[in-house]
Amino acid sequence: MCLVQIPEMLTWQPTAAIVIFLIIYAIWMTDQLNRAMIAVIGAVLFLLLGLVQWKNAYTMHINWDTLLLWMSMLVIAGVISRSGLVHYAAVHSLKWTRSNPLAIFIVLMLWTALGAALLDHITIIILMVPLILTITNLLKMHPASFLIAAVITSNIGGTATLIGNPANIWIGTANPQLTFVSFVTVLGPLMLLLLAVNLLLIVLLYWKSFRTAWHTGSTIKLEQKMKSSIENRKLAFVVLMVFVLVIAGLIIGSWLDMRLSLVAAAGAVLMLLAAISLGAKPLSVLRHLEWDTLLFFAGLFVLAGGLVETGWIQVGARYLIELTNGSMSWIALILLWITGLLSAVMDHMPWIAVMIPMVQETAMQMDASTPAVINPLWWALSIGAGVGGSGTLLGSAAGLIAASMADRRQQRLGYLEFLRVGLPLTLISLGIASWYLYAILL
Repeated sequence: MCLVQIPEMLTWQPTAAIVIFLIIYAIWMTDQLNRAMIAVIGAVLFLLLGLVQWKNAYTMHINWDTLLLWMSMLVIAGVISRSGLVHYAAVHSLKWTRSNPLAIFIVLMLWTALGAALLDHITIIILMVPLILTITNLLKMHPASFLIAAVITSNIGGTATLIGNPANIWIGTANPQLTFVSFVTVLGPLMLLLLAVNLLLIVLLYWKSFRTAWHTGSTIKLEQKMKSSIENRKLAFVVLMVFVLVIAGLIIGSWLDMRLSLVAAAGAVLMLLAAISLGAKPLSVLRHLEWDTLLFFAGLFVLAGGLVETGWIQVGARYLIELTNGSMSWIALILLWITGLLSAVMDHMPWIAVMIPMVQETAMQMDASTPAVINPLWWALSIGAGVGGSGTLLGSAAGLIAASMADRRQQRLGYLEFLRVGLPLTLISLGIASWYLYAILL
């Protein structure tokens, strides 16, 4: 079956658009230059060359809801991380482990998964890695098993909710039907299954080190050696209450069809005001926000918009439909595996930027009767991006951050060590996800 050419594809603009985009993608893969700067430069080139219209970039392509939701969650996560609340809860939950290395491992990984789901996978890694390095030092264990598991569980936990990682935020705001509640109810069971399978396999792979550590570290009273990081208990309590309100607001907002970005923004403002009233310094929170990520998002929106306006997205969607004979099952599985494998070796956000308009275009070309018909494609995109990021150290920001923090403490997490564990577990996870997509969601 031959593809019908789109008239606009016969001009010079489509060639220029795809060449510039591929060059930018190649630069991102080298990880040598600031990715936000490259995204902004690419967006400016698209605008100057007329590959995307200025008005369309502002009114159609840049998703302001995504940027507002992501910025709001960064503020909330920043205040919570500086309150010491997560560290406090994790440390004090260790008293029930009786210094059993395996029990400590399970407790820390459950906190990592939960934290990634409710904050985001990057914030929780930054909070948990120092704690993991301290505990493994006390247990006289090499931290590799804990660090690898933390990266994998943070990626899994972050995939379970709308706010757990940037890809989900982007996907959720692109399709308002995918609410906070729907992410939890649809992807939550799968992520719980993947969490259990991955932790079990990691324990089996490192069973000898856990047994050895048990003999050498059973008398260590970790809870006595760890000091609470909460200096202002009143602040921590207020921060916790506000965060509970934010989560409740996201759930209620999902039921009432409210804009979740506005709910999160209100929570961020309330969190900052509460912190200021109790003596915290808001500038220290705002100064450490990932402003680069927001610029990166904005640039990606424009680049993806350029591919839409020059016809590449329409051609890609049409080819995908023809390749699969319009089978929703095959399209979903192809999206899952391509996204998962690409996410294992590079930052998945540029791919997500291109795939979101392609999924929307696929829905239009397939004449989907309702938006819900195309939902399996959104879930496949989300699962592939989240789970696939655990394949290598380069697959997610969580892996790079964990390795960097470990290096600074002279506890190297090697690329090959991570690959030996992460890649097989990722392939197993994608296999389980394929079954879940086909049997449950399709």
